[in-house]
Amino acid sequence: MKDFKFPYLAVLLTISVLLIVACDSRKGTSLKPTDVTFYISEIEIKGATDGIAPPDIDPTTLSKGYRYKPPGKYDPNNPKKWQVSSYMFSPAFMSVFQGDTITLQVFVLNGDKHVNWVEAPDGSVAVPEHISNRGREYKTIFKAEQAGYYYLRCDEHEPTMRAVILSMPR
Repeated sequence: MKDFKFPYLAVLLTISVLLIVACDSRKGTSLKPTDVTFYISEIEIKGATDGIAPPDIDPTTLSKGYRYKPPGKYDPNNPKKWQVSSYMFSPAFMSVFQGDTITLQVFVLNGDKHVNWVEAPDGSVAVPEHISNRGREYKTIFKAEQAGYYYLRCDEHEPTMRAVILSMPR
């Protein structure tokens, strides 16, 4: 499976490390584990138009996270209008320190079914899968035992619906 990378990840990591050094520059000091809460939305971004030609390739063939309603099906009264959409978590990048206890407060705006789970840096399951539905909030708590990338994933809409939690070593 391909790694999910953000082009700005290196910049964020550099800034995080500089802040850590600046905040913890006294000799013999260490950061203690803490509780961290993230408020996350599960959303579907949509866009419709009749001003440009539809795509040559059906976007749903590119990713389970894309949706497409072609001309004629989206709006029967306007045979030129079409729509695309993509599912995602927002925010899609978060950071903690190894040993922190993470609480994810996830509110589902769109989608009748999401199969969410959290993958640990070593590929193991940090949080087992659970089904979430539109209009509800779900609370998930786990400890960032490992340094590395934790992935909040939705099996129904991968790879676009994935969030990264960077667990930095203490």
